[in-house]
Amino acid sequence: MSLRGKVVLVVGVGGGLGMALVSLLGADGAKVVAVARSTPTLEPLHAHAAAHGGSVSAQTADVLSQPDVDALVAGVLREFGGIDAVSLNVGHWHGGESRLDKMSDEEWEASIRGNLEPAFRVARATLPHLIARGRGSVVFVTAAREIRRAGSAAYNVAKGGLDDLVPRLARDYRPFGIRVNAVLPGSMRNHAVALDPPDPSEPIPLTNAPPGSPWSVARAIRYFLSDESEWVTGALLTVDGGLSTGGDEARPR
Repeated sequence: MSLRGKVVLVVGVGGGLGMALVSLLGADGAKVVAVARSTPTLEPLHAHAAAHGGSVSAQTADVLSQPDVDALVAGVLREFGGIDAVSLNVGHWHGGESRLDKMSDEEWEASIRGNLEPAFRVARATLPHLIARGRGSVVFVTAAREIRRAGSAAYNVAKGGLDDLVPRLARDYRPFGIRVNAVLPGSMRNHAVALDPPDPSEPIPLTNAPPGSPWSVARAIRYFLSDESEWVTGALLTVDGGLSTGGDEARPR
């Protein structure tokens, strides 16, 4: 996937999607900087990436703090000399009260701050270095339409804001050779059970019961991060097994 030797910053590696993505990138020979709340969860990925010619550097940072994010990026630049691509997987589903006339300040702010602010802070810190490099890829993870609707109004607004931000950034940074895209997952398991993806020859039913595999979403992110998508920017790719299309689901096999 044209990722060997590239420096990829993956922010938000606390669950199945982040672990699956880091595993895929490391297996492709990328130099992955994996940012999580705690680094012990990333330890098994070091040996896995090294066996495939890649590397995983585990980092911690508070992505709601601009000084923390700036320090993180500065450290990556010192260690690797640059950044080629960024994947931002930070965000939290919020249900609870949906009617605005009943919603508390805390419910509104938690969803907006937790889903929108990391995108602003990480993008602001990394985009100048991608501009200096003359190319790069930024990928946001938002949510499929039906997942947004199932959450609160604040959650819907936050994820919708990211969806609107992507084509705007794609337009603004296209002259600098920087691509900006988003992957919109449907329901998804929170944990990857192994460091290698499942056998691709096995049939995957187009159903969201049970939830989809994080590997399916991780592969879509990897596509946008790689040179395979060099002619794609401003795209919002839904990966939800067809949930957002409506209608009946395929019968589980």
